[in-house]
Amino acid sequence: MPSAPMRNLSQYVTYEDFLQMEKAAKHFDENARLKSVRRGSYSLLIRLLFFTGARIAEIVGTPGGSTTKCLHPQFEGLRTQCPKWKQVKNNSACIEIDCKHFRTYTLKPHHGIRVKDVLFKERLIAIYGKNTRSKELKARTVVVDDDTLKKIEAHIKRYNLQLNDKLINTVEYGTKAFIARTAKKIGKPWISAHKFRHGHAIYCIQNGMDLRTLQQQLGHSNLGTTAIYLQFATDERKRSYDKVFGAKPNDVKVQCPSCGFNFRIKKNLEIFLEDRMQTIFKNKFT
Repeated sequence: MPSAPMRNLSQYVTYEDFLQMEKAAKHFDENARLKSVRRGSYSLLIRLLFFTGARIAEIVGTPGGSTTKCLHPQFEGLRTQCPKWKQVKNNSACIEIDCKHFRTYTLKPHHGIRVKDVLFKERLIAIYGKNTRSKELKARTVVVDDDTLKKIEAHIKRYNLQLNDKLINTVEYGTKAFIARTAKKIGKPWISAHKFRHGHAIYCIQNGMDLRTLQQQLGHSNLGTTAIYLQFATDERKRSYDKVFGAKPNDVKVQCPSCGFNFRIKKNLEIFLEDRMQTIFKNKFT
């Protein structure tokens, strides 16, 4: 059964959304007062999210630990609004021990993308994602475009990064907060890091990527999880549908009462050029 984020695909980051977010991130990189974060990191991060489909923790890393979630459909993502969640010491928790909507997750530590993980000649980036069967992170490679690789290379040279250095020197919590602020600034507060992952998958499907390749790109262990995105391959579905039911014609055939010739008339009431030429030749040589 797909997870809750997979079931809710009503909103996802489109290519146009990505361009707006990238522009806003560049402006922030150039004008904000940054302390530990390198300039250019946020705009590069936005690009990596959309063009690789990687999870935010896979890109910037996370120290690991545990987290709790309320999966109640009414309060999902807003657990503090659930009446069963109360403040316990320095943290909030569900006070109903056997609540069926309460979940505890163990977060495995991620080291994020390191300089050595970028394979420029092969146009690949090594990503270390979650593995539910062991404590070890599961390695996979994602294909990336030339423009993103050029930006990565320029970023590495600008800061003289070494092989073991993190490419994006931010933390997961701060990065999510930045995305939320930037999304709100451009008037799209629903955008989150995971919406970029959905946007990447849907953009790939809509532009002809096969399901197996997308599965490898996203790191899904189950092909059925990836297949959920097939619902967005609408062009192919329309073509298949029209083969069965037939598309509405773009023209209407009428017959001239005087010469008996059949004309095809377009929706704007114009006669097809081929039909006009045939009429001219027919009248000229008969």
